[in-house]
Amino acid sequence: MQSSNKDAGRKDVGGRKTPLGIEKKFDRFGDWLDESWALRKASPWLNRYPKSILILTWLMRLVVGSVFIVSGLSKAIDPWGTYYKMGEYLAAMHIPIVDWGNTVLALAFILFSIEFIVGVSLLLGCYRKAAPIIGALFMLVMLPLTLWIAISDPVADCGCFGDFLIISNWATFIKNCLISVAVIWLLKFNSSVKCLISPYFQWLATVAMAAYIVIVGYIGYWQQPMIDFRPYKIGTRLLAQDEESEYVERYEFVYEKDGEIRRLGEDDELPDESEGWRFVRREEKDFVKNDHAMSDSKEVAADFRIWSEDGEDDVTDMLTGYDRQLILLVPDINELSMASSWKINRLYDMAKAHDTEFFAVVAGNPEAIEEWRDLSSGQYQIYTAEDTSIKELVRGNPALVSLEEGVIKWKSSLSALKLNDDDDSGEIATYPIGLSMSGKEAMTDLSLILVSVLAFLWLISTLRNKWSVSSFFSGGINAKKNKEKDSETPEG
Repeated sequence: MQSSNKDAGRKDVGGRKTPLGIEKKFDRFGDWLDESWALRKASPWLNRYPKSILILTWLMRLVVGSVFIVSGLSKAIDPWGTYYKMGEYLAAMHIPIVDWGNTVLALAFILFSIEFIVGVSLLLGCYRKAAPIIGALFMLVMLPLTLWIAISDPVADCGCFGDFLIISNWATFIKNCLISVAVIWLLKFNSSVKCLISPYFQWLATVAMAAYIVIVGYIGYWQQPMIDFRPYKIGTRLLAQDEESEYVERYEFVYEKDGEIRRLGEDDELPDESEGWRFVRREEKDFVKNDHAMSDSKEVAADFRIWSEDGEDDVTDMLTGYDRQLILLVPDINELSMASSWKINRLYDMAKAHDTEFFAVVAGNPEAIEEWRDLSSGQYQIYTAEDTSIKELVRGNPALVSLEEGVIKWKSSLSALKLNDDDDSGEIATYPIGLSMSGKEAMTDLSLILVSVLAFLWLISTLRNKWSVSSFFSGGINAKKNKEKDSETPEG
C-alpha cells in the first residue's frame, strides 16, 4: 500500500510522467535524498513550516531559471563569440576546430537553446520533472568542466555569459556549485509546486521560446549581434585622432582705419586692406567646445591598430582624417570564399564613385594576401591586424564597418548585405537582410512578443483552472441525463 502511494506521488498532475527514460533513476535519487543527512536534519523545520517548501522552491526556480536564461540568451545574442569560445576549449584539448567547424556551430545553437528553454521553463514551473532533470544533467557536465578550467586555467574565462558578464574561472566554479545545490532541491520538490502555465499549453510555450532564441541566434550569426557587448560599439570612435582636443581656442582680429578700431571674429568677413584698413593684432578670446573632437558618446573604442601588408609598420595614423570610410574586415583570409569577391569589388567601385575610402584589414600572412589579390582581382589596398582584434570589432568572415569622421556608423557581415543597383544614389546603399542597422529595438520587440505570448498562456491557464471547460460540459451532460431520468420515473 505504501509503495503504491509513493509511486502515485511521483506522477505529475493528471497521472502523466516525463518521457525521459532516466526518470526512474532520478526517482531513486529522490528516495536517497529522503534518507540523506541534510534532509533528515531539515525535515522537522520543513514539517513545522510547510509553506517554506513552497517559498524555497519558487526561490530556487527564480535563481536557477534566471541564471540559465541569462547564460543562454547572452550566448544566443553573439553566436560567433560562442563559436570562438568553444574553439578555445577544443584547442586546449588539442582538437583542431577546422575539422569540426560546422559541428561546433550547431552545438553552439543547441547549447544556448537548451539553456534558455530550460531556464524559462524553470521560471514558469513548466515541465516540473523534466526541466530539473535536464538542468541536473547539464550541471553534471558543467561542474567538472569548470573545475578543470579553474585548476588548469586553459582559457581566460569560461564564457558562460559571453561578453555580457566575464567572471573568473574560480568564481564560475563556485557559482556552478551553488546552482547544483539549487537544482538538487528542485529535483526533490519542484513537482510538488504548481506551474504558472497549464501542461495543456506548455508545448505552445516551448514553441514560442524556441522560435525566439533561434531568431536571436540567427540574426547574431547572419548579420551582427543585436546587442553589442564588445568595446567597438556603434557610435564610438574606432581610430583615435591625437591632434583633436575637446576645446579649441577662438581668436579676435583687430583692424584700424583712420583711428577707427574694428574687432572681428573668425567667422566674420575681414575688411579689404586696399580700402585703408590695417591689420593690428590677433587677440585670444576664449575656448569653445570642438564639435569634431571626441565626446562622451564618441570615445575611442579601444586600441585598434592597423599594420602594413607585411606586418612591419603601424599605419593606423595614416588612415585617419577621411570623412567617410568603408573597411572590409577578414579575420581569417584562408577561409575567405571566392564567391564573395564580386560583391567586395562592387563595394569598392561604389565607394570610389562616392568619395568613400575603401580598404581591407585582414589577418593572414603576405603569401595568402597576395594569392587572394590575384584570384579576386581586387584593386583596393590591403592592411593587416590581429585576428583577435578583428573578431572583437565585427562578427563574420568577411564583414564591413562604415565610418564617418572615424566614428562607427554601422557594422554588418558581408553575407547580410544586399547592394543597391542604383549607382547614382549618391551614397553606398546597403540593406541588411531582416533587420535595420540598430538591433536593440528589434531585440526589445522580439522580447515583448515572447513575454506577451507567455503571459497570454498564463492567463488562459488560470482561467481554465478556475472555470474548467471539461467540468462545464460534463456538468451539462450530467444535468441532461438527470432530467431524462426524472422524466422516465413513473408518477406516484
